[in-house]
Amino acid sequence: MLKDFDVITLIAGVIGAVVLGSLMSLMDWCGPVWTSVFAVIGFIAATLPVNLWVKKQLEGIFKDVQADMQATQDVVRRKAQAAQNKQMSSTKVLQKQLEKQQAAAIVQAIEKLEVTRPLQKWNFLVEKQVNTLRGQLYFQIKDFDSADRCFAKSLAMDPVTVAMRMVRLYKRGDTAALDKLYTKSCKRFKGEKGTLLHALRTWILVKENQVDEAIDILDKARKDTESPILEKNWGHLVNGRLKSFSNAGLGDMWYALHLETPKPVRLKQRRGRAF
Repeated sequence: MLKDFDVITLIAGVIGAVVLGSLMSLMDWCGPVWTSVFAVIGFIAATLPVNLWVKKQLEGIFKDVQADMQATQDVVRRKAQAAQNKQMSSTKVLQKQLEKQQAAAIVQAIEKLEVTRPLQKWNFLVEKQVNTLRGQLYFQIKDFDSADRCFAKSLAMDPVTVAMRMVRLYKRGDTAALDKLYTKSCKRFKGEKGTLLHALRTWILVKENQVDEAIDILDKARKDTESPILEKNWGHLVNGRLKSFSNAGLGDMWYALHLETPKPVRLKQRRGRAF
């Protein structure tokens, strides 16, 4: 069903198509085919400025949100680094405080995305683009129900979003949908871009004791991506070292999926200097 904004844009396009098509039909040399061609050109010419304006506005909003998120992450990172340098003993308390601070910033970012609603009146893709970012943010603060609702009306714009959707399908036990999404996404994100997806799919297979299937995927993926992490995991599985299988080498990109938590850093106690 078309919304108000789609109707406005569509009307503008139709008017442009009719006007230019009618003008061309008055020309003796312009037959039915060329009249249709110029009608299409008129439709595009009428809607293109609107779409470009919407795109520019949306990019500006996304940049503001990402800038706010980056500023918060920088603050959290500096505090965590300072605590590590001082070898503070209450690291768990500090970690919870930093997580709370980051979650609050994410909630503010989600609320800030509400300003995109007027833009949704001009292009139906805006809602899906916003839902993609909104779904990622909800996923980060573990509001998975809200993330699922957003992902249901989103775009597969990057491997991270696809990986988050795969995690949710895995958690819900929807293996058929998971395999379908993985297979489809592998065709789109080839080479190095598919590393996270291969790592996630094989991790799930290992968890489900489907080691042979994981080996088959890794055998192909390690060649396509040239990822040392996938190469090592393939070697571990082939040689029966299941406990050595790990995606920790992917760093924050892996831990952002909330399937595993990084091992805590052990701080060595400083010895007092004797006088």
